[in-house]
Amino acid sequence: MWVRRDTGAIRPICIEIESPRKTWFNKGSRTPTAELTQAIDQLTEWKVWFSSPENQLIFAKTYAPRYSHRPVEPQFVLVYGRDSEFRAATSPHDNPDYMRQKRDHMPRDREHYYTYDQLAPEREAADYATLTYQVDAWSLHSVPPTFSTGYHITDMGEAISDPSEGLSRANLMSPERRAYIVERWEYWRKIAFSRHDYFITVGRE
Repeated sequence: MWVRRDTGAIRPICIEIESPRKTWFNKGSRTPTAELTQAIDQLTEWKVWFSSPENQLIFAKTYAPRYSHRPVEPQFVLVYGRDSEFRAATSPHDNPDYMRQKRDHMPRDREHYYTYDQLAPEREAADYATLTYQVDAWSLHSVPPTFSTGYHITDMGEAISDPSEGLSRANLMSPERRAYIVERWEYWRKIAFSRHDYFITVGRE
C-alpha cells in the first residue's frame, strides 16, 4: 500500500503484485485465467473493507492522524503478467489485439491494471520509505540507497524515533551515509515536535 494525501483527501493506493509469468486469459477460450480471477478478487476484498465508514475512520486515524478529518478515497492497482501476451509475435491467442482490448476494458471503478512492461522508474521514489505498523507503533522497515533527509521526513521523524533498523537493510548505502541519516533524522525529529510556523530549508540533504 502507498498512502498519498493532498488538500482534498487521503488516498491509499492498494497494490496487488502478481507474477510476471502469469497469463491473463486462457488460450483458445478468451476467458480470464483462475489466477487472474483470484488476483481481482483481492481488489474486491479491499474495496469491501474500504466501503465501511467505520473502517475508513480507523484507517485515517491510524495512517494519517493529522489529516483524519479528510475523506478517504482509495484506489486499487493490479500488476500482473507481461505485455508479450498481447503482441502478435509472441501471443498465444489467435487475436491478440482483441484480447488487449478486453484486458483494457476489465478494470472496474477505481481499479487500474498494469503489466510489468508498463512499470517505469519514478524520480520522486528516491525518497520513498517502507513503514510497518504493529502494536500501536510505527517502525522503518527499509529505504532505498538514494534516501535523503530534509523537511520532507518530519512526519516520519515524529512517528519513528530511531531509523537504524530500517537503514541497516539498505545494502547499497555506506555505513557513513547511514550514520549521517541517523544524525539528521534526530534533527528533523526535533523540528517536527517544535511546531514552527515558518521554517527555511534548502531541500534534500
